[in-house]
Amino acid sequence: MAIPHQQGSAQERIGQHLLGTLNGAMALVQRYREVDGFRRYVRRRLRLVVPALALILLTGFACAMAVVMLLLGPQPLLALLGLLLAPLVLAGSLFVQLTVFFAWLEERALARSLGHRTGPAPGKFAAWTQQKLGADLGRMPPVPWVLAAIFVLAPIAVLTQLAPKTAALLIVLLVLWPILYARLDR
Repeated sequence: MAIPHQQGSAQERIGQHLLGTLNGAMALVQRYREVDGFRRYVRRRLRLVVPALALILLTGFACAMAVVMLLLGPQPLLALLGLLLAPLVLAGSLFVQLTVFFAWLEERALARSLGHRTGPAPGKFAAWTQQKLGADLGRMPPVPWVLAAIFVLAPIAVLTQLAPKTAALLIVLLVLWPILYARLDR
């Protein structure tokens, strides 16, 4: 009995996910270039955007260094692998974080220009921060979860094991910055 052909191999699905994520990021860049309201929103809030970009860069370097620290040891080949993977992790981490951050900014710009949000209501955490902290986070942007797990979450988990105080500080900053941004962006 023949086994029916599955709807695409795992490689094809991963390729489609990666291509879809890359296309989404390119479309976001294109919208930034073409939509005056989005571009104006970002430019008028540079005092908030620049520190966020600095935090994103710091997080990217922390993720890259976590991989290096994990693989450093008595075996030179593993250390070399860590050094070779570090730029890839840095680029992947920056890609994921920047894509999510600018998608969030785009949603905020759109909500601001329309005077209301588009799409579904924000989640429970966003509603809680709005009510308790006066920070309107809006809707959560689309997150490329597979890439986020590989390039951000896993390295931060490694960092948590290798440098817990540094990781704790970074996590606190990553959680608090969007709340602070939303409070200051009124």
